[in-house]
Amino acid sequence: MPARRMRVDDIGFAVSLICREGWGHTRVDLLRLLSLSPSGSFVWETDGRPCGFVTSVRHRRTAMIGHVLVSSDSRGRQIGKSMMSALLSDIDSAGMESTMLYATTDGAKLYEQFGFVNSGHELVAVGVFVKDSERSQMEPACDMVQRDDIEALSSMDARTFGDDRSPLIARLHDEFPEHCFKLVRQGEIVGFAFGRRTPVGFDIGPWICMSGQRGDATALLDSVIHSFPGGGRTDISPFAANRHFARIVGRYHPYRKAERVHLMVRGEQRYTTQVDKVFGVAGFELG
Repeated sequence: MPARRMRVDDIGFAVSLICREGWGHTRVDLLRLLSLSPSGSFVWETDGRPCGFVTSVRHRRTAMIGHVLVSSDSRGRQIGKSMMSALLSDIDSAGMESTMLYATTDGAKLYEQFGFVNSGHELVAVGVFVKDSERSQMEPACDMVQRDDIEALSSMDARTFGDDRSPLIARLHDEFPEHCFKLVRQGEIVGFAFGRRTPVGFDIGPWICMSGQRGDATALLDSVIHSFPGGGRTDISPFAANRHFARIVGRYHPYRKAERVHLMVRGEQRYTTQVDKVFGVAGFELG
């Protein structure tokens, strides 16, 4: 069979292909994917050599497809479609009720052939540059997340996402506990925001504020950014329907134009009614 499950020793090939395509994911990101879902990703081979790969993370009832990449010298052979077919067959066999991905307008045409539909939710990938002087002036108004908060945060995340992602929430906190904050009002957690370091700067997400108040969401963002040493490039991806986000991040300097992608779903819908509470998703590859 030309398709086989991705192994750790395939990551070098996958990262080299990602870099040639200009994407930002790294070895650390792919190791995280394989740790969360060891059997969820596939490599496609021709003549015994890898020429493409697909990744997915499996939550309790939902699969999130992150990468569908074919090397430039192997295109035009329907390999992308073959990889998608193999991955979706495996996802269906695992009993997933939803499969999700984020797609450009052009890419959506391919995924529609596999039964994906546009959910109507649009995600905005935003990049800002935070000066160290701006970061140092922030007053962290939120408390750091503790390990015993994970159950409550996972429950809040499930209300927005529509499924249990507690292994993901726990994993992100375990990796970067110093960049994870919660907002407590009258003894109850009403929001949280996770940050993480990357080779080029920082990512923020998930960032959820159930109160929907701009001041509360801003307090979470400022607390995370204050924890980033030295400031710098920061990437965040909210839903376009979140009316407060633009004003919150408008205080900072954009380093690239915002990009828009469509949330496409095959099966049961996710993020159905709570997108205005989501100020940042976990990532294109994580959901």
